[in-house]
Amino acid sequence: MVSTRRLKEISLFKGLSQEELEKLSGMLSEAFYKKGELIWEEGSPEQGLHIIDYGKVRVSRRTKEGDRQILAVLRDNNFYGELSLLDGRAHSASVEALEDTKVFILQRADMERLLQESPQTAYKIVREMTIAICEILRDMNDKFMRLVNYVWE
Repeated sequence: MVSTRRLKEISLFKGLSQEELEKLSGMLSEAFYKKGELIWEEGSPEQGLHIIDYGKVRVSRRTKEGDRQILAVLRDNNFYGELSLLDGRAHSASVEALEDTKVFILQRADMERLLQESPQTAYKIVREMTIAICEILRDMNDKFMRLVNYVWE
């Protein structure tokens, strides 16, 4: 069982009460990945939301030429797999451990159960995921517009 004290330190769970943290703690599993280990490949089936306890991972996609394009490097308290958790679709990017990494995993079935049993708790978690996704989208929009403006200058 993951420590509720540790969960309080993770921004994704910052709005949860002690009771909610205790419930969530019982749903989370843990996994450890060695440096260089592929956690999942782009296109692989949904494998839950991964929250980094410690370590560092690289999120990337393959270009049409077959090269890897790095999308993000994530560290402690960051998360990945949120899109697949929400829509159940295959992962849109690959994830590789850049250091020895430990993660907490919330499976989609447990998130569904949380939605049924504690919708307010699930709402708080989804809200924090949505805020993070919105930040990424805004950043991507800014980068896209800088690229468009560069091309047209």
